[in-house]
Amino acid sequence: MTTIRSVARASRILVQLGGQPDGRTAKEVAVALELPLPTTYHLLGTLVAEGFVVKDSRRRYRLGPALGTIADAYVREFTPPEYLLAPLHRLADETGETVYVVMWRHDRIVVVASLEGGNAVRVSGANLGYVDAAHARASGKLLLALATDEVRSAYLARNPLVPVTPRTIVQPDEFELELEGIRLRGYAVDEEEFREGVSCVSAPVIESGNAVLAYSLSAPSARFGGRRAELIDAVFAATRRAADAGGHDVRSRRRAKSLSSS
Repeated sequence: MTTIRSVARASRILVQLGGQPDGRTAKEVAVALELPLPTTYHLLGTLVAEGFVVKDSRRRYRLGPALGTIADAYVREFTPPEYLLAPLHRLADETGETVYVVMWRHDRIVVVASLEGGNAVRVSGANLGYVDAAHARASGKLLLALATDEVRSAYLARNPLVPVTPRTIVQPDEFELELEGIRLRGYAVDEEEFREGVSCVSAPVIESGNAVLAYSLSAPSARFGGRRAELIDAVFAATRRAADAGGHDVRSRRRAKSLSSS
């Protein structure tokens, strides 16, 4: 794939400025990105002219208004249907943990909504947008397990089983056994496979036999271990409420309920 160096550099500048609410000087940007200072000035000048960056009276550069249109479009792309949000809020309120909704979109797995619960010790919420390392996440494993063979094979061909933590499953045979276990019990768990010290559970909302989305919950592993059955049941309860609100398959919801209590 051919890349245009100036575009790549400008993109890196935007990402760099996005993490600096107070902005950065041209020299700070050049040092952070290891760019020549004259090149940095030229790139920043172009971004200012296009409205993607602004320069204030202190000669510090910050993100500009043109990015607002892109940001709004990005958020709209991942805005979930309204009926999914009430069960998500209730799940966060009842458990106090970080919760989110995940689904397939454009042959990729994406977080479309995320909330942090009220517990004193929390894990950071999943960011909206496409996720990486789905094979290491409870929600990703769940959606892969319940996908068609064609969709799953295509996804794994593009996204190999790479280690994220020492507990990530990276052997194909072992991973297939993991997916089979998920299909049998109807939910997925990752215990420090994506982030050390964090465990997650995910359960599906099923329509006409297909997993259209998943509700997920993350918690510190020490707390997750003591509340495991409670948290699994809470996630299943959220899927049933979403299924009710969205008019999804009743038989699938009954199956999910029986699995959560087994």
